[in-house]
Amino acid sequence: MPLEVFQAPPTLRDQLIEFQARQHCYPLTELEELKEELAGYVGVYLLYYRREFPLYSTITYANQNSCCLPIYIGKAENPGKRTGKGTITGGLIGRLREHRNSIRQVNNLDVADFNFTVVAMSVDLVAWGESVLIRHFQPVWCSIISGFGIHAPGKGRGLQMRSLWDEIHSGRSFATTLPPNPITISSLQPQVNQHCQNLCLRLGCPCLGERG
Repeated sequence: MPLEVFQAPPTLRDQLIEFQARQHCYPLTELEELKEELAGYVGVYLLYYRREFPLYSTITYANQNSCCLPIYIGKAENPGKRTGKGTITGGLIGRLREHRNSIRQVNNLDVADFNFTVVAMSVDLVAWGESVLIRHFQPVWCSIISGFGIHAPGKGRGLQMRSLWDEIHSGRSFATTLPPNPITISSLQPQVNQHCQNLCLRLGCPCLGERG
């Protein structure tokens, strides 16, 4: 007999998406000013690109007036913690600091290019929440251009190619010693443009192709 599978009710997913949509969007440059507010919380965070790197022109246009189309979604959780706040050393502030440091190391992005939102939640819901929001927004750095969230490769994995992200945004110290990835920006541009255009239409974000 097939196993019965528990499914989270669609209303819960919709409530999370609505909750995320009303969270304040902050410049990543102001992260340290928010450390007291973010300290101790776990949850999901969304990064938004708002500047002029050509590969992300559709994303930039979508985010011209508000944080509408995230370029990356990740989670911050602490396995031993059961509530949304407590004495957690890393949490949301820790993960966002890691990503800020990655951006600082590369030669074609700047911390000032990014904004972020957070969804603080119980640690029991974090993995589910990340999955729901990634499926909903399908961020480019979680799909087409992977590798932003990785750390230095472990022992025995040092000969693997650079991730797509590290090939396009070179500069992270651990990635400079890895073999190059043959991908090019020009080869990715049509796929990224079409993907983001479809998302803008579905999500109701400003669409680059609709400019008059």
